[in-house]
Amino acid sequence: METGDDKEPTAPSPAVTRWTVGLTCVAIVATAFLIAGLLHEPEPELTTAPVTPTTSEPPDPAAEYSYVTPPVTFPVQIPGCDVVEPPQQGQSIGMAYFDTYGYDNPSYPWFSGPKAVAMTQVLQDALPGDVEIAFATVDRSLVFQPILGDPTEDKGLGGWTTAHATLLRGDRAGTLSVTVRKSTTPIPPCVAGNLDERRHLPDGTIVDTDDTWYETNGVRTLSRTATGYLPDGSVAHANATDDATDATGRARAVPLTNDDLVALVIAPGLRISAPVPPGTPSPPESCHIGSESSAVIDQAQARRWDAVLAQIPLDGLTLDRPLGALLPAGTGGVCQAVRVTTPGRQSQLSVAISTGQPLPQEPDTSSNDGATHVESRRLPDGAVVETREWRSTLMEPSPSPRTTRTVSVTRQSGTRIQVTSADAPAEPLPFALLEEIALNPGLEVSR
Repeated sequence: METGDDKEPTAPSPAVTRWTVGLTCVAIVATAFLIAGLLHEPEPELTTAPVTPTTSEPPDPAAEYSYVTPPVTFPVQIPGCDVVEPPQQGQSIGMAYFDTYGYDNPSYPWFSGPKAVAMTQVLQDALPGDVEIAFATVDRSLVFQPILGDPTEDKGLGGWTTAHATLLRGDRAGTLSVTVRKSTTPIPPCVAGNLDERRHLPDGTIVDTDDTWYETNGVRTLSRTATGYLPDGSVAHANATDDATDATGRARAVPLTNDDLVALVIAPGLRISAPVPPGTPSPPESCHIGSESSAVIDQAQARRWDAVLAQIPLDGLTLDRPLGALLPAGTGGVCQAVRVTTPGRQSQLSVAISTGQPLPQEPDTSSNDGATHVESRRLPDGAVVETREWRSTLMEPSPSPRTTRTVSVTRQSGTRIQVTSADAPAEPLPFALLEEIALNPGLEVSR
């Protein structure tokens, strides 16, 4: 976000930044905060020692919410800064975006789906060799997401793409968030409390680093950031914290050092001007599971199913990426969605697997969610096979028929495999092929 000081926030505001994403509307509210007191010194390793403030205000016992940041002192010297300005009061900015463009937002011609994939690969390759990305959904797997914004809006209020992930390093875990945007404003001055060091690199790149913490309702989160101002106008911002809510059972720790973060933000392939290698695909599509809930499926089991999916023959079909890369879904199961690019058969093919599901009863055709075709049968081994088809018309940009077909197989063990052909402008994939995938005996919980 470009604000008056052109600095990315490194922690939630007193109102706590919240992102709410709907099918077509994303509302973003960001609130900065006031910093006062004594500057701290960063620790070089994976933990940050809290500082002792010179003065402090007693907590309000009646307050339901508390947010505390390290106090800042001024004047102060900061390595790499000839002049240090006094702390500034934060700003509050409210925005509402209607995201109808996905990766092809015309407001930001430097960015696209293949560009996001190229940047994602560069970012993941730049991680230290002993760091692992936690098993999570696509949008939590360090994959750059679409830039939110509307062509009619002021570009100064938006224009960044973000990649998030929980990182595992040994027996410890933390989070990483990286944003990249284009900036036409000058590099901000050094402001007390905003950075610990400013590095000047030979190619003209400037990198600000900050090692800090914040407390929300008495719970302290350690935070480490690096912000790179690149010669081509790119601004890359990396924030690592010891928040490990997605990795239960591991000790909390900031997973990356300052030098690790600097290496990320100066990676050449993250720059807005970096070319996209020929043949780079579009980003992986998000997917979901029709089941209300499922037992959590671990990465080891998903990888066993990946091997099975990769071997299923799909004669005559061309996919944008191979089957066999299942990721968690929000309801606890795993899924993958790919694009069928075969001329005349363009559609989305998705596979979703959940566990702990009850065997379906006879379908109620009087209430079938608008499906134009509903069929159910029980196999000799007790598994239940259900087939459904929906037909609709997409009105924008011009009326276009759409057909969706789903085959769902629920086994006696409670494993349910859903295979769907969707978003088909003409004829979707045949039920026979979807059923062949869903009935593969390898797609069962390994004993």
